[in-house]
Amino acid sequence: MSLGTLPNALVVIAVVIAVIARRISWSELDNSNADVWRGPVVLVGIGIYQLYAGHAQLGVAGVILLAIGAAVALVAGVASGRVAQVERRAGKVFYRLGLPGLGIMVAYLVIRLGLAGVGHLVGVPVAQGGALMVSLGANLLTQSMIIQGKASRMAEEYTNQ
Repeated sequence: MSLGTLPNALVVIAVVIAVIARRISWSELDNSNADVWRGPVVLVGIGIYQLYAGHAQLGVAGVILLAIGAAVALVAGVASGRVAQVERRAGKVFYRLGLPGLGIMVAYLVIRLGLAGVGHLVGVPVAQGGALMVSLGANLLTQSMIIQGKASRMAEEYTNQ
């Protein structure tokens, strides 16, 4: 592990802990679109910057690992968003992942870290921090969009009653 990888790993770990803590407990869902995309897009931006700043050369193995990581992130994001619980309380929308969503997030993180390990073993430089940040951001963005969609449908049903 290089000296540059350690801060990256610490940032990813801190983000994961903060996100999991927030998403397993009931949280009010701000109805603005910015709440859905702001944090995940920042993560994706940081990851892309790190990939670009690291001057990583994308070979065939790098492209394959990035594609697999993106697919895993999107599938896990959709799955965890679908099992998320959404409730309306006193005119406000609250959500949480609950245990099934937490299980999906943990499985996603284990698979994604496994992909990073495989990339490291085969010498693919893009399989490290930047790619992890992009993958995590894509996962959270997908998850948030599914949850926001559920909340919007719930609001429509509530106003149509």
